Amino acid sequence: MKGLHALSKLARAGSLTAAAADLGVTRSAISHRFADLESQLGVRLLRKAGRSSGLTDDAEALLAAMGDAIERIEAAVEPLHQRRMQIRLSTVATFASHWLLPRISAFQARHPDMTLAISTTRRAVNFDDEAIDCAIRHGLGEWPGLSASLLFKETLAPFAAPSIDDIDGATIIRARSRYRDWPTWWARSEQAGKPPSDGLIVETRAQALDAALSGAGVAMMDMAYVEGHLATGRLRSLAPPIQLREGYYIVHRATPRNARLIMALRDWLVDQAQQSQ
Repeated sequence: MKGLHALSKLARAGSLTAAAADLGVTRSAISHRFADLESQLGVRLLRKAGRSSGLTDDAEALLAAMGDAIERIEAAVEPLHQRRMQIRLSTVATFASHWLLPRISAFQARHPDMTLAISTTRRAVNFDDEAIDCAIRHGLGEWPGLSASLLFKETLAPFAAPSIDDIDGATIIRARSRYRDWPTWWARSEQAGKPPSDGLIVETRAQALDAALSGAGVAMMDMAYVEGHLATGRLRSLAPPIQLREGYYIVHRATPRNARLIMALRDWLVDQAQQSQ
């Protein structure tokens, strides 16, 4: 195949030097490919004309028989090659939107040859049945048969737009996906009584954060999701955070199919998490 590929390149490029450049090899290397192909086929394919090389009649006939086969093979193989350098990561939408994606340009700069394909779901993916290489999971880090590396422990604190300076009297924003967050923070912070039962109810923490940014009320959020908004003054913290036992982990098979890529992503994620603490 290497010899046939070189022959096809030579026919299009017109010279050994140009064909070698197209293939990313030296002129000597492409000459060896032709010599190996000639030996295998038992015919001469190149005709010397001074310092130049032309195609023999046998080479022309072979190319005519091949047609566009080489191009079609390249077109079929290229997506597989791209997929080999691709990491398929599953995570929840809030983590993707408010922690991972704001940092993704740093990953691309460090690993320009790698492609990250991100999908979001609230369920734990099954690595045995789904085309997923790794995932960001929330929990205690104990998933049988999987390797887990801690990124950061989860924290909870109430946040609001600058126009709101106190929880008392403010609208409480709750996410159905994290309905226990307010009672958990309230009890651990030793607040008097119980958290208000009325307020605004949304589906996800991402929606709760958007509502808080708009000034609609106070949302209970992880510190990791709001650091950028705190830095720009779009949000303010209304009370000290608490730390939970659960955290965010990058999880993958004990023996992943593309270990080098997975380890590179894991190391980058851990580094980014440490920088943000």
